[in-house]
Parts: sequence; C-alpha cells; structure tokens
Amino acid sequence: PVLILTAAFGDGHNAAARGLASAIQVRGGTAIVADPFAESRPKMNDFFRRLYLTLINRYPHAWNLFYLACHHLPIIEKTLFTNRPAFFRLRHLIETHRPKVVALTFPVYSHYIALLPRNLRATFQLITIVTDSISVHRLWSTAPADLWIVPNPPTAQSLHALGIPMEKINPIGFPVDPRFAEPAPHPGDEPPGDKPRVLYLLSSGLQGGPQLAKTLAAQDNWSVTIGTGRDPNIARRVEQALGPLLKKVELLGWTTEMPSILAQQHFVIGKAGGALTQETIASRTPFLVTQVVPGQEEGNFALLQEIGVAQLTPNGDTAVEVIRQALAENGKGWKEWKAKLAFASKPDACLRLADLCLSMNT
Repeated sequence: PVLILTAAFGDGHNAAARGLASAIQVRGGTAIVADPFAESRPKMNDFFRRLYLTLINRYPHAWNLFYLACHHLPIIEKTLFTNRPAFFRLRHLIETHRPKVVALTFPVYSHYIALLPRNLRATFQLITIVTDSISVHRLWSTAPADLWIVPNPPTAQSLHALGIPMEKINPIGFPVDPRFAEPAPHPGDEPPGDKPRVLYLLSSGLQGGPQLAKTLAAQDNWSVTIGTGRDPNIARRVEQALGPLLKKVELLGWTTEMPSILAQQHFVIGKAGGALTQETIASRTPFLVTQVVPGQEEGNFALLQEIGVAQLTPNGDTAVEVIRQALAENGKGWKEWKAKLAFASKPDACLRLADLCLSMNT
C-alpha cells in the first residue's frame, strides 16, 4: 500500500491526502490515510486544532507571528520530543503496513521520519507533497525526502530557493479530488447572462459574513447558495441575518460533493484556504476572496495574482460590484476569467501523482 500522512491543521493537508488516496483507488491501488497526531493523542490534538482555528479566525496577526517565527527559527524541530506518541504511532504504521511509498501532506512528519532507524527508513521512498503555493514555509525543506511534489513551477522555484535540488522537485500540481478530472457536464462553463449562480462559503473568522450573505441574497435574478459548513452557530447567524430573504437562497451544510457543486457555479466566494483555492482553479470557477490569513494563505492569494484572477472582496458591496463588472458587456470579464483559469487548471494532478506513487510501489 501507499501510506499517506496528514493532519487537521489547515484544510489543504487533508484535501490533498484525500485526493491522492481516491486517485490511487481509481487506479486500482491501495492507499492508507493516517493522522498520527490525532490517532496518538486525540484529546490533545483536538485542543490544538481548536486553538489553531481560534488564532487564524480571531487573532490572525498573532498566528502570523508564530508562523513567521517557525519559518525563521527551528522551533518545531527543537520541540519534536514533546510529542513522542505521534512518533511511535507513525513508526507503528510503517512497521505494520510495510509501505514501499510514504507520502506526507504535513511537513512535520518528515522530521519524525528522519528519526526512524536506518534499516526501517530504507524500506520505503518518501514523497513530500507541498500544499503551500508560491511562498513556501521552511519546514517543508528542512528534513530529507526522495521527492517533493509542488502545485506549480513558481512554487518549485521557491522550494529550490530553500535548498532543495530542482531534480528532486516535480510540479505535478495539487492533488484535488479525482472527480474534478471527470469529463462530466460542467454547467458553470455556460455563460451566466444576468442570472449567475453564486456559491458563498462562510468562514467563522469573517465577522461580516452573514451580512455579506444578505447582500448577495438581495440581488434580483441571482441564484445564491450559502455554505455554512459543520458549525450550527454559523447557520443560525446566517438565518437571522437573512430574515425574509432566507427563502431566496439555498443553505448548504457540510458536504463531500464539492466537485459537482463547484462545477455548477459561475462564481465562488470564500476564504483563501489551500483546498478551496486549488479546487476553484481545478474546476475553472471564478473565485472572490473574502479573507487572507496572514502567512499561510498569502501564497494562495499570490497564486491567484500569478494567474491573473485575484479579487479581494471582504464585504457584500464589493463582491456584488466585482460580479456585476464581470457580467457586463455580455460577460466579457467572466469569459476572460474562465480562460485564465482553464489555462492554469490541472484537475488530473492527483491521477498523475497516483501513477507516480504506484510506479514507485512496485
């Protein structure tokens, strides 16, 4: 099997792990997805996951200070010993499943792998799947791997600048869900006219989120879907803000059907998380960004700037104005937006990465 290691600190890590695992299964292989942090100390992991979410949503600048400190100083490397259960869990997974390929989507695991006995480390090849874009955190580069996978050539250059040889870097792309690569009908590619379908995915960190939802719902002829995720408090706040406009929108909770949902939309509005940024590119869906967490999400927005499709819309009025401008002149701006995304899109990256993993697994 291919062992894939992930962690729930940022949606990009889990999304990449799930995408690769699904692609390996599509190709007829076996993948095991594991989170040694969560599996070894579930209560402590949940505490730190909630702390992480609180920091990025409520105190993003404090989070950025920690993020930058870990980039410039070996804070994580020097504190690995504080979570020995995660190391032992990782070692147990390798000794039990005996994978010939280990792929990781969270950089800390490569530092634990470097501590394995030499004879055990020699039994598999290690692939580090970098989920950062454009700007790369130093942690991705400070422990050995046999190969690094990056989303695009600019990220390859950033990783190379941190000391990784170019011959060990492969810009295959970000492994989104393989369903993004299916040749199914893509209603979102049809010109919207003056009746766009708009999906707004709320972030708990955006204080004006419910008001933004209300502004979208008030637009005539727009088909608006509001995604509230797992948090019932967000759904309740949105319903209160919408009032009588609630009947004009569709509310969407947690879902695993993002590929088909994004394929139906003309516009998506949300936070510049790693998974959503890459999924909107894969689905060629114009993306309006409400929030950029300092540090880790700045690279995602920089990627959109690199493609030429970056739009920062922190409130409803700005979002509506950007969409109206894109729809003007028979959708001229929207068509240009779509063309740039189509050029950058790599929806089959997970399948090509799966083929690579399976070829190394023989």
